Amino acid sequence: MAADRADLKQLSPALLTKAVLRAVDQLNLAENLASLLHVSVDDAARLQAGESVLDPQREEWQGALQLVGLFRTIVEVLGSVERAKAWLGTPNETLGGRPVDLLATPDADRVHRYLNSVRKHELRMPPPVRREH
Repeated sequence: MAADRADLKQLSPALLTKAVLRAVDQLNLAENLASLLHVSVDDAARLQAGESVLDPQREEWQGALQLVGLFRTIVEVLGSVERAKAWLGTPNETLGGRPVDLLATPDADRVHRYLNSVRKHELRMPPPVRREH
């Protein structure tokens, strides 16, 4: 993960903006972009419209790095974007809620640490919940 984070820090504002928009789009989190990056709804709309890029000097930059890192890790751990989306929306006993609900809160770091622990095999990912139809 340290190599991934170093790679991400080398991104230009335009590339990180593109990467974060792609990640939130694939994870169905695009409508939560403002809260995930801790920016105004107007700033998020400008990013999504291609009218602006992320600013490395603002808090949004770190949020974007975390989101892109989360996307990479969650897809690596779960094997697909579809499984990642399902996991984000499923209550997690260890985290005390649905991971998606924690991402825009100060508890977002717990989600990242949990996934990194799973990736390092310190924790096991719980089996997918089977829903009855």
